[in-house]
Amino acid sequence: MDELIKGLRGLKNGALVNLISIALVLVAVLSVMGTVSGLRDPKMAMLALMALGSFLVLLLAAIALGIVGFILYFEATGHLKRYNPSLGIGRTGMSLQVLGIVLLFLSVFIIAGVALAHKPYAAVLAFPILALLSAVLLIVGAVLFGIMLMRLGDVPGVSSGFRTAGIIYLVGLVLSFLFEPVGSILGIVATVLIYKSAKDSLSSIG
Repeated sequence: MDELIKGLRGLKNGALVNLISIALVLVAVLSVMGTVSGLRDPKMAMLALMALGSFLVLLLAAIALGIVGFILYFEATGHLKRYNPSLGIGRTGMSLQVLGIVLLFLSVFIIAGVALAHKPYAAVLAFPILALLSAVLLIVGAVLFGIMLMRLGDVPGVSSGFRTAGIIYLVGLVLSFLFEPVGSILGIVATVLIYKSAKDSLSSIG
C-alpha cells in the first residue's frame, strides 16, 4: 500500500507541476503576442523587447518545470509497478519516452557530425530515420502511459477518474495528429483529471 500511496502522490505532484508549466507557456504566448503588436510602434520598442525577454524567461521556466513533471511521473510509475506488476506498463512507457528524447538529442549531434564530415547526403538520409524512430518511441510510450492510467482506475480504493483521464489522454494523443489544438486541450483536461483523481484517491486511502 505504501508504494501505491507514493505512486499516487507522484502523479499528483507531477500533474500539478505540469499544469503550472502549461500556465507559464500560455502567459509566454500572450507575452510574445504583445511583443509582435508592440514592434509596429517605434515608441513601444523598448516595452516590446522587455516583453520578449519575459517570454524567454517564462519559456525556460516552463521547460524546466516540464522536465520536473516528467521526472515525478517517471518515479511514480516505478512505485506503481512495484505495487502491481500490471501497472508496470506505465514505467515501460515512460522509459520508451526517455529513449525517444535521448535519441532526438543524439540525432542532432550525429547529423551535425555527418554534415561537418562533408557528407550532406548522409545527413539528409539520417535525420528522417532518427526523427521517425524517436517519434515512434515517444508515441508508443505515451500510449502505454495512457493504458496504465486506465488500469489504475480499476484498482480497489483508487478513483475511477483515472480511467477517464486515460481515455481522454489517448484520444487527445490521436487528435493531436489531426487537429493539434484540440489534442492539446484534451491533454490539459487529462492532466487536471490526473491531479484530481490522485488527490481524491490519497484522501480516500489516507
